[in-house]
Amino acid sequence: MKQPCLDCPFQKSVEYSLSPKKARDILQAIIHDKAFHCYKTVDYSKSIEGRITSESKLCFGAVLFLENTVRGGCRSNVMFRFRLMRQEFKLDDLRKEKRIYKSFDEFIAGASINGLKAKLL
Repeated sequence: MKQPCLDCPFQKSVEYSLSPKKARDILQAIIHDKAFHCYKTVDYSKSIEGRITSESKLCFGAVLFLENTVRGGCRSNVMFRFRLMRQEFKLDDLRKEKRIYKSFDEFIAGASINGLKAKLL
């Protein structure tokens, strides 16, 4: 992956909502060395929670978000650093993406508000 998918929750333009609690849970996971996988590569056939498979890929939006917000960028997360070493993505693929949230507060507020706006339209 070299760019976030169109429905990536880390993109400002996404029009579905995460609850503030879910947004905080995602942030806690990625700052505490957990992998965050692209929802398109997670198996949801047996559970709403989903199951990570050998085909599951990292969420590139989360990688870019860490690059934008955390000292050390995506390398600050052990799982992301491991995937970088396995060459699942390259540092050259990382760029400042204007559509990706630039702070934790912006992600929590935006992920909730964008979905609310979409429901009202």
